[in-house]
Amino acid sequence: MSGDGWRVELSRSARKSLGHLEDKTALRILDGLEDLGGIDNPLSHKDVRALEGKLRSFYRFRVGEYRVIFELESGRKRIGILAIVTRSQAYR
Repeated sequence: MSGDGWRVELSRSARKSLGHLEDKTALRILDGLEDLGGIDNPLSHKDVRALEGKLRSFYRFRVGEYRVIFELESGRKRIGILAIVTRSQAYR
């Protein structure tokens, strides 16, 4: 996925997770990621939070009951999607 802003890249496991979701849910997540990649500073989005503890170098993007775990590469304007999981699975 790409656009004028940040390039959004999904890991193999993130693509696999999307494949297991209902089409409507997967499209909602992809639309959210497209919106996130299109803004100047993804960290300023209201549904993005920095993670803490062992995961402190990562961020989460909330889409309904799902959490998209990602990392930012500012120099390359890249959002690397690592995982797409339900809230209950996200922080284990």
